[in-house]
Amino acid sequence: MIELYTPQPAYKIYAFDRGWRVIRYTTQHLFARTDIAARWWFNQANSVRSWGASHEWYINYWAWVVIVGMWLAGGTQYISAFALAALFIGVQTLILSLWVALSCVTIGVLAAITFSYSRIYQIFFRCPNCHNDMSIPVYICPICTTEHTRLLPSIYGILSHRCKKCETKLPTLGLLGRTKVARICPHCHRPLNAGIGEGSNIHIPVVGGTSAGKTNYIVMATQEFREVYKQRYGYTTSFTDDDHERNFNADQQRLKTGRELAATPDTVPQAYNLKIEIPNTPVPKLVYLYDASGETFTSYEKVSQHEYYKYIDGIVFVIDPFAIPHYLQIHKSEVEPIRQWLRPSNLAIMQAYERMIQMFEASVKIRKRGRYPQPIAVVVTKADALNLENEIGASAAQALMARDPSVRSEADAINQLAREFLCHYQLDNFVRDLESQFSNVRYFSCSALGRLPSAMDSSEFIPIRVLEPFAWLLRRIKVIKPKHQIQTVMLHQPMTMRQRV
Repeated sequence: MIELYTPQPAYKIYAFDRGWRVIRYTTQHLFARTDIAARWWFNQANSVRSWGASHEWYINYWAWVVIVGMWLAGGTQYISAFALAALFIGVQTLILSLWVALSCVTIGVLAAITFSYSRIYQIFFRCPNCHNDMSIPVYICPICTTEHTRLLPSIYGILSHRCKKCETKLPTLGLLGRTKVARICPHCHRPLNAGIGEGSNIHIPVVGGTSAGKTNYIVMATQEFREVYKQRYGYTTSFTDDDHERNFNADQQRLKTGRELAATPDTVPQAYNLKIEIPNTPVPKLVYLYDASGETFTSYEKVSQHEYYKYIDGIVFVIDPFAIPHYLQIHKSEVEPIRQWLRPSNLAIMQAYERMIQMFEASVKIRKRGRYPQPIAVVVTKADALNLENEIGASAAQALMARDPSVRSEADAINQLAREFLCHYQLDNFVRDLESQFSNVRYFSCSALGRLPSAMDSSEFIPIRVLEPFAWLLRRIKVIKPKHQIQTVMLHQPMTMRQRV
C-alpha cells in the first residue's frame, strides 16, 4: 500500500507545512513584540507619575491625564494585536483547512484513478533484474541525484515535487513527464528502463534444458512476430531497454552469418522487455521474456531463485527431441556422426518439468487437484534434423489431413502429431502429467535455425514455424487479438522458397 506521509527530500505543499508554521510564528512573535511595545508605554507612564508627584495639584492633574493616556495606548496595543491576530489566524486557518481538504480530495481521486487504471489494464512495476514487485520505483533527481521514493501526488505536491536539495520540480504523473525521470528498483537498486509500468504486464518464461535451443528460439520467434504482425496488422513491437535492443540486434546479425547463439549463462535471467503496441488499444502490452539457463533446472535451489514464477501468464516449454532417451537410442547410429552439431540437451525432460512444477506449487496459489489456467506451449525443436519434418512437420501434417478430414488445419495436425510423437517415444507420463496439471496445453514442432549449424556454412539461418507457438500463447493470454491469426501454410511459403534458393 502506498504511504501518504512517507518522508521525502521535497518541500511539502504550503497548506500542509509552511501555512501552519506561519500561524505558529505569528502567535509566538506577535504578542511578544506587542508586549514590548505596551510595556514601553507603561514604563513611560510610571516615569510621568513619579515626576508629577512632586509638583502643584494642577501639574499633577495634567500628569495623570498623560498617564491614563499612556495606559490606554499600552492597552490598545494588546487589544489591536489580539484582534488582528485573531482575524489573521481565523482567515488563515479557514483557507488552509479548505486547501488541505481540496488537496486530500484531489490526491484521493488521482490515487483512485491510478489504482483503477493499473488494475483494469494490469499495469504494475516489476523489476526485470531481481523480479520483485514494487508499488513505485525510486526516482532520481536529474540535477542532484537525490532519491525520491514516493514521486506521486501527495502532501509533497500534487502535480510535482520540488527537490529540497536543488529546487528542481519533478512531475508526479506519467502524463506530465514522470516516465522521463531516471528510476531504479528499490530492491536491487539497478536502473529500470522507461517501459516498466507503461503497459499491461505479461510474463512468459521459456523453459528447457541446456542446448535445447531456447535462446535461438526466442530471437527467431521475436523477429518473426515483429515483421509479420507489423506488416499484416500494424502492430509495433520494440524493446524498452536500449541494451536489450543492442543485444538482440547483435544476436540477429550472428544468426544471419550462420553462427548459432551461445547458451544463456544466467541462472537467474534478466527479462527481455518487449513493448507491443496494438492499433485501437489504449495501452501497450509489456512482455517479459525469461530465458533461464538450462542448468537452472538441475536443482530446486536454483529454480527457487526465480521470483517471476509468481506472475507467470504463460509458458513456452522447449523439448529437444535428442534429449528423449528412447528416441536417441533408436537413432543412435544416425546421431553420433552429427552429435557435435546437434548438441543434444543433457537434462532429462521430466526433471526440467518437475522443477518447474515445484516452483508453480510454491508460487501460484491454486486449490489442490485444480489445474493451472496458464497456457503452455510445448515446442519440439530441431525439427530439421533426421527427417523429423516427416514425423512432426508440415509434410506429416498434410498427410494426416489427407487421411483424416476431421483435422482441418496444419496447426491442429502438428498439435496431434507432436503429442503422439512424445507418447510414442515413452514420454506419455510427461504428457499425462502435463495435461492433468494444466488446463490449456498445445503442442508444436519447429526449428529455430532451419538446418544444422556448420563451420563450413555461413549462410543465414531460416527458421521453421517458430512464430506459431509464440503467437498462440500471446493469443491465449489476450496480448494479441483473436482475429489476428497467422495461417501456417501461408506464413511459410516464402520461407520455403528462400530455403530452396
